[in-house]
Amino acid sequence: MGRARREPVQPASDAPRSTLLGVALGTAAAVCWGLGPVATKATLASFSPQLVGVTRLTAAAVCFRVLGGAGTRWLPRDGWSAFAGFALGVDFLLFNFGVRLTTAAVAGLLVNFGQVSNVVLARALLGERLTARRVTGAALTLAGVVIVNTRGRGLDAGSIGGNVLVMLASIAWSTYAVAQRRAPRAGNVFQLLTPIFVVAALVSLPALLAPDTWGKGVDPLEGRSVVMLVVLIGACTIAPYLLFSHGLEMLDVIVLTIVLASAPVFAVTFSWLILGEPIGWRVAAGGAAILAGIIVVAIERR
Repeated sequence: MGRARREPVQPASDAPRSTLLGVALGTAAAVCWGLGPVATKATLASFSPQLVGVTRLTAAAVCFRVLGGAGTRWLPRDGWSAFAGFALGVDFLLFNFGVRLTTAAVAGLLVNFGQVSNVVLARALLGERLTARRVTGAALTLAGVVIVNTRGRGLDAGSIGGNVLVMLASIAWSTYAVAQRRAPRAGNVFQLLTPIFVVAALVSLPALLAPDTWGKGVDPLEGRSVVMLVVLIGACTIAPYLLFSHGLEMLDVIVLTIVLASAPVFAVTFSWLILGEPIGWRVAAGGAAILAGIIVVAIERR
């Protein structure tokens, strides 16, 4: 799929790694991504979904290019990186449009819908093992997502259309995660991410032709939206993808994904603290199930 020299892909479970550090990186990324739906919702008060997506991806690509140093390519030379960028661009567009139609709390919960596709893709393309603990952990986290997504007094503001878009975005993101894992490594993590984010930005670029991109149908510019856009780019885009990419080097995709399942817990918490969205008993019960799934996988003997 390209001219880059590729080493044989070995099951990630056979490689030595620091599980504790990987879990820590995954949790930090989960905190950043948990803030993502809240920052996105606040930003969308003044900016269109497509403009937010292109701005995030472009800013991240430029930042990664600078940090990558000499030899960092703008465009990928292998098919897996290009495919990862395509999937990431689709993810950003679907997620932003979905968040505009639903609540930040619901969006933060439904991002785990891609859990099943992640497990299937990681098994099929990476040869990662499906151990009893991983299956149990995945089942617990998915059960938690079902519980918190059950409609009740605290979470009945989301729309079906918005929820479906968020779920489709999560599938696109899991496709990106597995494709990035297959991309050949050459240099540092910034050199890996730069071409992927450039492709993602290019994939999102045609959406700027939509009539509502530059203000039509968008609320007047608010200072809070500008601040949250900066937070969205730095804390919710650049930082978590760096943490996630480093985590991929230390944990299997399946394990890391389940660790990242804590992101909905942070998302709901931030939604309540920042946006004032209500939290019901379903969120508490579902959050407990999600955390239980994370612990089951994190303590797996390796």
